[in-house]
Amino acid sequence: FFFFCLIKHVYRKTRSMRILSALALLSWSSVRARGSPEPNPPTWPESVSVFTPDSDPAEIQKKVEAAFAMNGNDPADSSMCNNGQFSNERFAFMFTPGTYKTDVPVGFYTSVYGLGESPTDTNFVGEKGVYAENGCGWFQVGALDTFWRSAENFHTSSAFAWAVGTGMTWAVSQAAPLRNVKVDNDLLFFEYVTGDAAGYASGGWASGIEVGGTVSFGSQQQFAIRSSSASAFDMPVWNGVFAGVDGAPAPQCGSEGNPSISVESEVPLIAEKPFITYVEDGGKFNLVVPGVESGTSGVAQPMKNATVVPFERVYVTDPSDTAAIINAKLAEGLHIVVTPGVYELEDSLEIKQENQVVLGLGFATLIAPSSGRPCVKVGDVGGVRVAGLLLEAGPWETTGGMLQIGETGKFDGSAANPIVLSDVFARVGGPTTGVGPVDTMFNVQSGFTVVDNTWLWRADHTDGNGGDDVLVKNSDNPVKNGIVVNADDVFAYGLAAEHTTEDNVVWNGDRGTTFFYQAEIMYDYMEDEWPHSCYRIGEMVKDHKATGLGCYSYFRDHAGSCAHGVDTGGGSFNIDKAVSVWLNGVDGSSIKNVLNNDGLVAEAENPQQFYCSA
Repeated sequence: FFFFCLIKHVYRKTRSMRILSALALLSWSSVRARGSPEPNPPTWPESVSVFTPDSDPAEIQKKVEAAFAMNGNDPADSSMCNNGQFSNERFAFMFTPGTYKTDVPVGFYTSVYGLGESPTDTNFVGEKGVYAENGCGWFQVGALDTFWRSAENFHTSSAFAWAVGTGMTWAVSQAAPLRNVKVDNDLLFFEYVTGDAAGYASGGWASGIEVGGTVSFGSQQQFAIRSSSASAFDMPVWNGVFAGVDGAPAPQCGSEGNPSISVESEVPLIAEKPFITYVEDGGKFNLVVPGVESGTSGVAQPMKNATVVPFERVYVTDPSDTAAIINAKLAEGLHIVVTPGVYELEDSLEIKQENQVVLGLGFATLIAPSSGRPCVKVGDVGGVRVAGLLLEAGPWETTGGMLQIGETGKFDGSAANPIVLSDVFARVGGPTTGVGPVDTMFNVQSGFTVVDNTWLWRADHTDGNGGDDVLVKNSDNPVKNGIVVNADDVFAYGLAAEHTTEDNVVWNGDRGTTFFYQAEIMYDYMEDEWPHSCYRIGEMVKDHKATGLGCYSYFRDHAGSCAHGVDTGGGSFNIDKAVSVWLNGVDGSSIKNVLNNDGLVAEAENPQQFYCSA
């Protein structure tokens, strides 16, 4: 009836490493607001909708459908694909604790949030509940561009009979996280609409999910699951990584027709993403900052050791705010909630105080300032949480990273109070072309930084102004690297970096850990040999662990090749499973080695090659 397809992306795996047997509780009292209390409840802008169980269901449905009409489309409509992909509209739909019969389709730049302390506080009992479908009914596009949307912190009893299963559909690719959701029935990460196959998909990420039925990946090329559980999991096409997951499939080395599956029993160091709760008595809001944990497994428990901050100590932005306004609030010691919108910054947002939180809603988008400085700079302080932001390059040079972690490069950090980046994404190009140059999207200079799900994208296509997308060629929108790590004890779970003009990832710090990595080499390289790699470990590094690394090629414009998908600089490290995939390309193009000089060539005749450490 449908078949599970192949076509592009990554894989990842996990591993565990004990950090500390006991972690100190965060001393959030070190962040002290010095101005007048902020209003609670805040004045939410029009881009934020707060619903209660008493809200008129027809009005809820009207609002969510109006947003979807701007930033989404029915995949069964053959006249439209990926409507709203580069829209400037942003939406956050918040549902206070209670029960809702509303069905909520989730389009581009749209986020759905339950506002309870537990996912089971907010319940969707409609036929489809909260769901995301393929952005295009044509299966060869499917969900490949179904980016930039999210859903968090609710329970769904959806029992809709989709073509591939019964339950909740979340057919997405990168930058579309699903967090802390309880699903009674199946969870379907792909969709069959019409044609010869299920829609192609290149996702994805989920954490804190609890699924009563089967988690089905189907046509997903790769997927990463952290801190979750399910009655059963099937497997993605090429690569699957499961970290701290109850019920995970058995690990296996990949081979032709069989994906590589990596299983890590524990997550070595993590703090869950901050979130907002609603206090029914008084209609007020709190910011919840989950505690730091090590060696965890099973479904995430964000309230464990959490700090609850009333919104009197939280500044809620307006999309018209300047960096100066937001920085003044940061200097007062306030936490920041960045509401949905596109912020054309005149300067960096600067986080200089320990334990401060900057939480974006509805893919709040920060345009890099024309001064050439980063969108966000974090000083030499620990405990900072940055989450839920989309960083975007402007038509000028940006140096020091679009996100800069650390001021001097000398801050060692602490396992007891790490910096955590949750669902922070970056792109160079997309809505427009002719942007940059950018040196790197993420510049990590502070130790004990945790990257928890990111996609760092040099655009391969840009907005066609209402027509077909325009392909990016001739190294336009230049950005050298996705992430450069110049600090020790940095962790990355769910790392993806695509199409950079030089190494996608450069890792120069010791004791680094990566669970799941996905990369694509730039499509528009015009020479015979791309002299870089998808994942490069510096020559001075002594200790590094990585599991589930994926490097994919599509030399679209010239018969190019890449010598090494993963290059360890001659060092011998704990690299477990890795994969190279020749997606497509000019005849004669290839990735010559998966890892260093292993001789595993991915090319048209043998498009998938798998490396396993044992």
